[in-house]
Amino acid sequence: MSSRKVSVWYDDEGDMLEVLWAFREGYFSPTDDERILKRLDDDGEVIGFLIHEMSTLKQPSPVEFELASESPAHDVANVTVRQAAAELGVSERRVRQLAADGRIQGATKLGAEWLIPRPVALVPAKRGPIGVAGRADSAAG
Repeated sequence: MSSRKVSVWYDDEGDMLEVLWAFREGYFSPTDDERILKRLDDDGEVIGFLIHEMSTLKQPSPVEFELASESPAHDVANVTVRQAAAELGVSERRVRQLAADGRIQGATKLGAEWLIPRPVALVPAKRGPIGVAGRADSAAG
């Protein structure tokens, strides 16, 4: 008889449940239900799922969704925040901030997770206020 380790994590504040049965790098992909994301590894194999808005599932009939495998990650439109950070050479926190600021093209937030399209493309930043050095140069001239 074989056994399988399963990790179940519930975030009460985020109203989110994550279930993993394989512990590999992966990415999220949408399902037919917008509250549910399946987690796939780089080969497209399903390794878990994430349910946002768990409190909305309080209903008499069960919620059903399909967890079909997909083509490998290089054909997939979305990457994780971790993968985007590695691709851009910045921290995961910076990727989340860039996405929140609308600086990553096509990035959308689904619950607490960001869906970031591949290839990761940054929108150029607008220049900020003139710094102290810039003011000194313009005052002197």
